[in-house]
Order: sequence, then structure tokens, then C-alpha cells
Amino acid sequence: MAIKEVPAKVKTYIKRLTWRDVRNFVIDQWFLECLGIAILIAYLVPHLGKSGGWIAAQYSIIYVCPALIFFISGLTMDTKVLIRTAALYRIHLVAQIMSYLYTSMFFFVFSYAALMANDKHINVAVLSGFILLGCTPTTIGSNVVFTRSAHGNHAATLIEVTIANLLSPVLSPALIGMYMSSSDKWGEFRPSSGGGYQVLYRSVFKQLGLTVFVPLFVGQVLRNIATKQVKWIADKFKINKFSSVFLILIMWSTFSSCFATGAFAALSPQSTGLVLMMDFGLYWFFLFSTLVVTRGSRKLHFKNKYLDSVLNFFRFDKRDTIAICYVVPAKTPALGVPLINALYANHSGISDQMKQMLQIPIILYQIEQLCFSSSSVPVFRRWVRDEEEAAKLEAEEKARTEQLRESSNSSSITEVARSEADDQITDELVGPEESHPKDVRVGDVEKQ
Repeated sequence: MAIKEVPAKVKTYIKRLTWRDVRNFVIDQWFLECLGIAILIAYLVPHLGKSGGWIAAQYSIIYVCPALIFFISGLTMDTKVLIRTAALYRIHLVAQIMSYLYTSMFFFVFSYAALMANDKHINVAVLSGFILLGCTPTTIGSNVVFTRSAHGNHAATLIEVTIANLLSPVLSPALIGMYMSSSDKWGEFRPSSGGGYQVLYRSVFKQLGLTVFVPLFVGQVLRNIATKQVKWIADKFKINKFSSVFLILIMWSTFSSCFATGAFAALSPQSTGLVLMMDFGLYWFFLFSTLVVTRGSRKLHFKNKYLDSVLNFFRFDKRDTIAICYVVPAKTPALGVPLINALYANHSGISDQMKQMLQIPIILYQIEQLCFSSSSVPVFRRWVRDEEEAAKLEAEEKARTEQLRESSNSSSITEVARSEADDQITDELVGPEESHPKDVRVGDVEKQ
């Protein structure tokens, strides 16, 4: 009976919908709609936004847009909160271990299983791209944008993004070499030892310096110099919304490069289906397993204090959990190109089209990741509402206590001042106490 009632309930809900509800839904999903338009433009005019294209997107998009995202983060983030979050070592360890070791292990397991199946329709370049995808760091810009929108600890996300990308030149090549040494079937896609890693190091640190550190530092300086003016501009013009626009431009440039090289056209339908299914399944698996690790342990308690202290290491509040949930499953295409160029610098047999095919799992994962992350924002926002209200009540109670303390101190000071004023008036009327004659004793009177 309950199953039969579902269509009736759906029809009732649809009948109750108004044009205002439809309009609000369309407005709320503006990010995905604009992203779809950007992908369509990339397909129709690929040479406009590709790297080395008409607008030189390798500089105007790849560097400028992430720099503006972190500049906005620097303007809107409290410096004290940023410093305090940098000391949260538990978040750093859990997020980085899960982001690199945990996710890369599952990407390798599925890729290796598909490789051992010996399906001639599955391209080895795509399977190799899956391993590259699993070993890449978390995204630079989208995590900060979505964590802020979901009311999570976006200061923690910003720091995790920085740490992950600093570790990438060392960890990513090591993990890729370890996974691809598992079988000779990887063939020419097994990276040579001592490839052009200097190019990778130079590219990563230059990109981090120009897109993360410098704009973040400038934003923090402006915030502390002109706090009131910056706050007014941020509230008046809603500058946090611009971060999502810059993120759409980054994805537009990435898709333009792929459409321009024809990498998607060279991919078989079986490979495309495999990529989409694996990207879909692994993203949600990483998201839910991260929730289990960071929140499931809160319901477990051991009598042994040592075991309980180990579990306590993985217990986080909701705002920190949201930050970790956006960091762990995410993978960035921003370092995909320099990573591939570094690993295959000495492989003359790998063409530009094959290099683009290596990037296809990363690119398709990125587009699904953006869609899933955007759709999870309202869910996380409702989930964290109770902690936000509790924190707001605590802040109001603290402010009220401080106000009462200040008022009591001021009343004490007023009483002291009033007492001193009364004493001064008394002195003016009857003279100081030293000038008054002392009490005359009975013996003194008799002597007189």
C-alpha cells in the first residue's frame, strides 16, 4: 500500500508547485546551469578557451581565476581563525592520509581489475588516467567555494588544499610509480624513473605561489588595514558569489582543451561508460566513508581509555566534517597537465592525443564532482544548522556576560566616584577632618 501511495503523493506535490517554487529552484541551481552553458560553448568554440588558444587561457584562466578565488578568501576570512585552524593537526593528518593513500588505493584496485579483464574495448590510456586521477591532490578552488557555501570550516579547507598541493610533487609521482609497477600490461604508460620532475616541481610551486599564497596574503593585508571598508564591500556586492563564477571559467577552459584535441571523440563508448560509472561510484563511496570515519566514531565508546583515545582522534564537529568531506573525494585537473608532462617527458611514443586521453578520467571526474558537490551544499547546510544555532547562542550568552561584567565594573567605579565626590563636598562644608577639635575628655574639663 505504501508503494502504491508514492505516485499519488508525487502528483499532489507537483500540483502544489507554483511558479515561484519553480523560479526559486532554477535560481538555486544557477551554478549547474551556467556550467552546462560553459561546456556547450567549449564544444562549439573549443579554440576560444583552450590552453594556447585565442585568449591564452593557460594564463588568463588557469592563473587569474584561482588567484581571484583565494584573494576573495583572504578578504573574507578572519586572520585569527586562519591561524587557529592551522594548529588543528588532527584535521591535517586525517584529510591528507585519506586524500592520498585511501582514495588512490581504490582507484588502483578498480583500474587493475579492469586491466586484468583484457577487454579490447577498454583503452589502457583511460585506465592509466584513473591511476593518475587517484594520485592527484585535492582541488585548489572548488573545495573552498563549496565549503563556504555549505557553512563548513572553509579555513580548514583552504589549509588542506595548500598542504595537499605542496605534497603533490613528492607523493604523486611516488604513488603512480608504485601502482604502475604492478604489471607489465601498463606498457608504455608506465612512467620512466627520473622523468622531468623538475618541470613538475617548478610548475607546482609557481602555480601555488601565484594562485594561492600571494593573493591570500594580499587579501589578508587589505582586510586588516581597512576592515570596515572590506566588510562593507563584501556584504554589499556579495563577492563570495564571484568565486563560483571563476570556478565555472576554469572548467570551461579545461573542456575547451579536450574538445580541441579530439580526445573525447577518440574514446570508445565502453571506455566512456566505464569512466562515468567509476567516477560516480567512487566519489559517493569516498564521501560516505569520510562521513563514517569522522562522525560514526562519535557513537562508539570503549571502556579502555587507550582505545577510546584512538577513536577520539577521528571525532570532529560538523563544520570540520564538512571541510574534510569536500577535501577527500575531490581531485584537481589543475595539476593534471604538469603531472602528465613530467611523467611522460621522455616518452616520444605518447602523442598529444594520448596525453589528453590520460586526462579524460580527471576531467569527467571533475565535472561529476562539481555537480555532486553543488547538490550536497543545501544538505550540509541544513545538517550543520543546529551547531550554528548553538554556537550563536553561546556567542550571545558570552557577549551578554561580558556586558554585565562591564556594567557591574562601571557601576562600581561610579559608586566609588560618587563616594569620593560626597567626601569632597563634606570637606568643603565643614572642613577637613584634621582641622576638627578632638573629643574633649571629662578629665580635661575638670582640669579646666
